[in-house]
Amino acid sequence: MSGLTYETVSRVAQQAGTLYFAVIFALAIGWALRPKNKPAYDEAAQIPFRERPPTDESPAAEPPVMPSNPSPVLNKGEL
Repeated sequence: MSGLTYETVSRVAQQAGTLYFAVIFALAIGWALRPKNKPAYDEAAQIPFRERPPTDESPAAEPPVMPSNPSPVLNKGEL
């Protein structure tokens, strides 16, 4: 019988796949944590705190209109 059985090939493929994805993950973490990227990440972190200028299409402070029947179930006549 050959030394290359299904179990051997399966085990090697699983280990190689795990190693491959571990290397890809480490590269992605290394890329994200590079000091060169810090200014871009600092700027992106401030985006939620910036105020947007009002536009002509959006009403100033008008609350959304709530439906008269907020139930997700349709009434008989709404089908």
